[in-house]
Amino acid sequence: MQTNKALIVEPIGLDVETLPRPLDFAVLFGNDHPVELEIGMGKGTFLTQQCKLHPEINYFGVEYARWFWRYASDRLRRNHCDNARTVRAEAMYFVREFIADASLSVLHIYHPDPWPKKRHHKRRLMQQPFLDQIQRILKPGGLLRVVTDHKEYFEQIDALIKASPLKVVDYTPPASANEGELIGTNFERKYILEGRERYAIAAVKGS
Repeated sequence: MQTNKALIVEPIGLDVETLPRPLDFAVLFGNDHPVELEIGMGKGTFLTQQCKLHPEINYFGVEYARWFWRYASDRLRRNHCDNARTVRAEAMYFVREFIADASLSVLHIYHPDPWPKKRHHKRRLMQQPFLDQIQRILKPGGLLRVVTDHKEYFEQIDALIKASPLKVVDYTPPASANEGELIGTNFERKYILEGRERYAIAAVKGS
């Protein structure tokens, strides 16, 4: 496994403190391709696969853990994923401050921290204030995709989305997913081997 000293984040990894508010994705990527955002990209497995499969789409990854952000940024660089950019930032702060209205085609949220202890539930990402931001940043017809292995958290997410203006649609695994997978990452494959159930929901923003 690579050490921090061996990881090169540039030019994929960006310093959030130097970015304009809000971001102009056309300027950032140098084209007007649709933009998809992944929150909590971990080691960047999903983003790397998608970037290589879909060069006609721009991908942006957000990760709070410094080492994972560095690893994912370096991985994307090594795989020549020029259609990817990443930042290390807290998700709500980044979305609220940097993502313009109606600017995303797809928002991916895979295995968000469930904060399982009841006293920590207030720290969960998927709550009404964040859902309000999701509705703001998605383009008309834009898609939200959420996967979790935590049943109680999923029930909360499911109820939240179904009570919102978003319209629930069938969840379709990406092309990188193997049979029986919902995302197609090493993280998910470990969960499958452990016998954990996974729960998924997708919803679109109306026109």
